Amino acid sequence: MLNRTFMRTAALFVSFMLPTGVGMSVAKAQTGAQTQVPPGANAPSPTVEPRPLRETAKPEVLIAEFYSTLLTVMRDAKALKYAGRRDILRKKLFDVYHLPVMARIAVGAHWRKLTPAQQTQFVAHFSRLTLANYASRFSGWSGEKFEMRGVQPVRDKTVLVKTAIIRPNDEPVEINYLMRKFRAGWKVIDVFLKASYSELATKRSEYSSVLRRRGFDALISELDAKVAEYTNTPN
Repeated sequence: MLNRTFMRTAALFVSFMLPTGVGMSVAKAQTGAQTQVPPGANAPSPTVEPRPLRETAKPEVLIAEFYSTLLTVMRDAKALKYAGRRDILRKKLFDVYHLPVMARIAVGAHWRKLTPAQQTQFVAHFSRLTLANYASRFSGWSGEKFEMRGVQPVRDKTVLVKTAIIRPNDEPVEINYLMRKFRAGWKVIDVFLKASYSELATKRSEYSSVLRRRGFDALISELDAKVAEYTNTPN
């Protein structure tokens, strides 16, 4: 059975679906009723707009290709350094992840309180931080390999791609990808570590707290500070 955190993320996705202006049609809930699209959801964000993929490519194939890029980055990590890893990962990450949707889920109900300009700004900064995180996280290789462990249907046009990082002399690390089929193809909308630990659920708790206590500008400053930390850390 799917755990509560997973189902909560899937439900949030349904309630925060983006319209055609960001690469998908207006969502409909399971009842068939059209969901409400918040003001400014069509605001342009050209630097993070999800690129079209092969519409017929299966989600597990896209994740396998993503892993191939990650392995290349990990094996050449020391020579590439942070900037080189970031540059290689940028296209593949922006291809496979639907970062505008993920950014919207990450702030939850606060999204509707942001102006169109703030929504666009947040998507851009969230995307930059996501890329910086990956470039920093995959900074070396010690014989790891990625293993595909199946695809689990969740609901219409939504699946969970199950994978694991196999580590020599250590326990495997489960990484599962919640993916949705958009007009541009299958896209990741959340990542679950150790089967049930949602990255977006953690971010939503953190971001909501900052927005409530200190406001939007403070949240943007925190995101930028994290990117700067990744950039300036020798690796």
